[in-house]
Amino acid sequence: MRKFRTMLLAGAFVLPLLTVPATLSTARAATPDTSDLAADGAYWVWEDTNRGGSQCGWSGNDADWRTCGWGGGYNMNDRASSWWNNGYSGAYGDVRVYADINYGGASTCAPNAGSGNIPWEWNDRISSHKWVTNCGY
Repeated sequence: MRKFRTMLLAGAFVLPLLTVPATLSTARAATPDTSDLAADGAYWVWEDTNRGGSQCGWSGNDADWRTCGWGGGYNMNDRASSWWNNGYSGAYGDVRVYADINYGGASTCAPNAGSGNIPWEWNDRISSHKWVTNCGY
């Protein structure tokens, strides 16, 4: 049975991402140093709440979360439970996440510089993402 997760921003699900050029698409599996607030240009997700368990970080778009980490050796598809948008501010600072591979299905947006646990309605449901200029809020 899944634990109920608190929604972010009064009923609206928002995942934060910072600005990163959309042309980069490197996934990383190293744990980021969250004590240093300097942007590393990546959108990070963890398999467990509170930044626990396995993680991946991307500095670009990824149409298929089944292969992340150096060499594509880890599957984060439908497994993310917490996130951190540590991208750069400016153009392509937000991230749109999708329920399906290849940017399909339902989507929501993660604004620049946000982080937290993924709300229950999106927990273990994200399969791809794109960097975008504006979440449209």
